[in-house]
Order: sequence, then structure tokens, then C-alpha cells
Amino acid sequence: APAKSQSHKRRKRAASDAAGADDAQSSYARASTGADAAFDVTLAPGAVAVIDGACAIRCVDGQCDAHGYEMRANTPAVIARSVCGVDRGVTVTAGACGARVRGEPVEGATATCRARTRETSTTERDWTPTVITHHWRTVAENIVSSDGERGVACAAFVGPKGVGKSTFARFVANGLVSRCGACAWLDLDCGQPELTAPGLVSLTYLRQPLLGAPQTHQASGAEFAGAPATTFSASFVGDVSPQSDPDAYVRGALRCVDAWKALGDARPPLVINTSGWVKGLGLELTEEVLRAVGTCAADFYVVNINSHVASRNAPSVEWFCDYMSPDAIKPSVQTFEVAAGYGTAPNGADADVEETSAETYDSGGATKSKDPRRSASDSRALSWLAWSKQAVAMCNNCPSQGALDFEDGGEIEAFNAVAADLTRSTPWKVSLDDIVIHLLHADLPAREALMAINGAIVGLLKAPAPGDERGCVECLGLGLVRGVDATRRYAYILTPLPNDKLKHVETLALGKLEFPPRLLGVAGEFPYMHVGTIANIGSGSKAIKSRNNIVRSTALRR
Repeated sequence: APAKSQSHKRRKRAASDAAGADDAQSSYARASTGADAAFDVTLAPGAVAVIDGACAIRCVDGQCDAHGYEMRANTPAVIARSVCGVDRGVTVTAGACGARVRGEPVEGATATCRARTRETSTTERDWTPTVITHHWRTVAENIVSSDGERGVACAAFVGPKGVGKSTFARFVANGLVSRCGACAWLDLDCGQPELTAPGLVSLTYLRQPLLGAPQTHQASGAEFAGAPATTFSASFVGDVSPQSDPDAYVRGALRCVDAWKALGDARPPLVINTSGWVKGLGLELTEEVLRAVGTCAADFYVVNINSHVASRNAPSVEWFCDYMSPDAIKPSVQTFEVAAGYGTAPNGADADVEETSAETYDSGGATKSKDPRRSASDSRALSWLAWSKQAVAMCNNCPSQGALDFEDGGEIEAFNAVAADLTRSTPWKVSLDDIVIHLLHADLPAREALMAINGAIVGLLKAPAPGDERGCVECLGLGLVRGVDATRRYAYILTPLPNDKLKHVETLALGKLEFPPRLLGVAGEFPYMHVGTIANIGSGSKAIKSRNNIVRSTALRR
């Protein structure tokens, strides 16, 4: 009965939102400006505005923060990128004395640049700011305000899937960039990384805040306005999970940690975004990497974000403190147990879940998106769309046009347009006699290996460094093999990497990464999806479906 009541309330609220949609759209338009003009919003103390589109925002008067990045009247403008239908927009909150925020459109952007406020959004569906709870803000302030007298501070964010690790990590990273001028980002989530395409673990040096969804600020090679610095170090995992080769995953992650350590006294504060695999082997892998970071960090903050489903949560973060190398720096480890930003029941809000205490769940962390939450595969598809757009921009010698950008409802058109651009772009011609093809998870004869890489995503690896104790090769980036000429022994590759990096590539590594089929062709024409397939007629043309509802005869006799 309670579940039916909640469903009824949601349907009733949806009907109410739909009834006021026309009014909301008209007020939305009055509060916004066109792509050729700037917006100027005056906010009362504590008031919030949501920025849509791609624009350069700055604080004209007063003080405000853009998702943790503090701005004052003399602060240079920063780039905010929000894609309608993908994220909630960039939330700007006024300080104690209010603020006046101005936005200028970014050159080359196609989506409308506009600002929304509470007063111009008459429905709950239209008003979707990212609200950071008081508890989250308190933890962030403790990390950002670290005095650094004992050395460089690090912050790791641990928790199951869908609890807001990336959102919280971005908020803290923006605060560190605002205070220290720079921040290092260690991405341990190879399935949904923040700053690269899937399949990599990486270390990126940030000098600008991260304002927007991960797909809007990928550091894949194109140098569009607002793009973070190019990835400082990366290792190719070749899969969206470390489960295929845990040892290789750890070696790659530790190689990124070594790159951060090698910066010496120039090391910036480090933010670590971990994966959502927090049980069993996944927790052990995270633990090993965090311990390696702890050997050279003076102040270490571990934030464990709890879901309201107790069985999904990571154990207490005290596991990290069990062991430290006797020869290493003894870090001052501070742990925080915080609640998820919003509910994360795997089967929806009405699912039966385990009861937890009020301290481990707080539904007021952040409002739900106006669109249904995307699955992991959908998010990865958008990441590949962003990567492909950068590849097209670099192949056309227009790196400034590599940012992901489309209007609300234009996602399908964006996929079709980029897929068409990929087929028209001129690829790099690579001699197969000058490179090595390495299959990470299989062994195939040479000719079959050429067939395997055709139409696949490959890692572009450098030569092994002399005396490399990790046994892990640096990955410069990713490439899409457009075609293979086995007779002339050439491969044709699309990649966003610039020429000065491509000349160092000596190995093409093939893993298990899946490129979205809708980016392989236009309007359903997928050239790599129809060779040797069975027609959809006759026996054997479809996969066998499980029939769990059939009772075995032995069970009937019992």
C-alpha cells in the first residue's frame, strides 16, 4: 500500500508539472538570453542560479561559488559547459553579500547560453540545481582549508555506485583549484572516468575548475575552450572493470601514483576518484593504491559515502589505516562517513531495502535530475561521443571545436552527425611493420589479430621505459581503427592525439572496450555489424531465451 501511494503521488506531481510546463517555458525564456548575447543575473545572499549551455562566467560584484570554485569581482572568468538532457546545469550560489554574475557565450558553441533562477522556474521539473548538503560542505571545507604545513594533502572518495562520488570529488577539486591554483586528479574508475574516455586509469593536472558533466571536459587531446590540461600520465586497462586483469589494473594505477610522486615539491593536492566496486577484490585493489599514495602524503582524507542500502556500502574506512610502510611518511589520516546525495535503491525508490540509521542516509543532498538517471552504458556512450567529436576536430585541424555541445533533445542528432563526421574524416595511415599489435585478454594468430582490431578501440602505447619496475607501459591515448589493409599492411586510425605525441606510439593494444554501434555508421548503417551475420529468419537466428518458469519433471514427481 505505501508503494502504491508513493507511485500515485509521483503521477499526480508529474501531471501538475505538465500542466504548468507552458508557463514554465515562457518564464524560462524571459530569464534567458540568446546565443549572441550575454546574461547578467543578480542574486540575493544565498540565492542560486543554474547555468545552461557553454559560457564564460565571472562574478561582476560580490562573491559566489560555482560548484565549489570561489569567484569574486577580480576573479578571471571560467568556462562552464552544461549539456541539456545530460546534466542539471552548473550551479552558482551567491555568498553572504549576494552576487552579480555575468555570462558570455563561448566561441564555437551551438547550444543556447542561459541562466535560470528559482523565480523563473515555476515547476519542480524545471528547477534542478545540484544542492550540496551542509555535511558535505563541512567536509569539503576541512579538506580545502588544510594548512599544508606537513606537506601535500590528498583526498580519496570511496563508496558504491551512484552515491555521488564524482560530484563530491569535483566540488572538492574546484575548491582546491580556487585556493591553490592547481590540483591533481587520479581517476581509478576505468568504467566511467571523469577526464578520459573509458578503459584508462589516469593522472590529470587541473588548472581550471570542472564545471559540467564529465563528457564536457575530457582531456583526450583537443584544446577547446575550458578543456583541462592534457592527461599527465595514463595506463591502458582495456576494459570497463579491473576484473579482467586486476594485476594490470593495479600496476597501471601505481604507475600514475609514481608520476605524481615524481613531481617532488611541486606536487599539487591530489583528489582520488575511486570506482564503485567496494566489495571483495574491488576493495582490495582500491586499498592497495591508497596505501601507495599514503606513503608520500602528509595529510590524507578518506571520504566514505554511504548509500541508504546498507549491504551496498563499503566497510568503515578504518581499513585504510591498518598498514603503513615503516619507512614512509606517517600521514595524518582523517576519515569521514557521509550520506549519499540522493537515494540509490537499485530497483527504484519503491524497492525493498535494508533499514539504515538516519545518520547514513539523507535525501536532502541533491535534487533528482529532470531526466531519468542514465545507465552506466548510456553514460559511456556519451563519453565515446565526446571522444569522437574531439577526434573529428583534431583530424580536421580544428581543435577548438572538439567540445561536446547540443541543444535539449538533440542527442540523437548529435550521434548521427558525429558518426557521419567520423566516416568523412581523414585517418592516420600507420604501417603495420612499424608497430606491435598486443592483445590484452586473448591470443590470436597474426592475421586474425588484424581482423580483431578492425573497427575496434585500441590503446596507443609508448615503448617500455628502461628500468621500469612496474612493467606497465604509458598510454598516450586511444584510437579507432577505421580499416585494415592486410595486403599492403596498413592500418587507418582516427584519434584526437596531436602529431607530436603520435610519433612516440609503438604498440596498438586491444582490450574489451565496446565502441557504440551508432557511432560506426549513420542511420542504422553499421558496416562492422553485418558481416557474417545470420538473417533474422529461420531457426538459429535469435539468441535462446531463458525459460525459468518451466518446472523440471523431477520436481513434479517430488
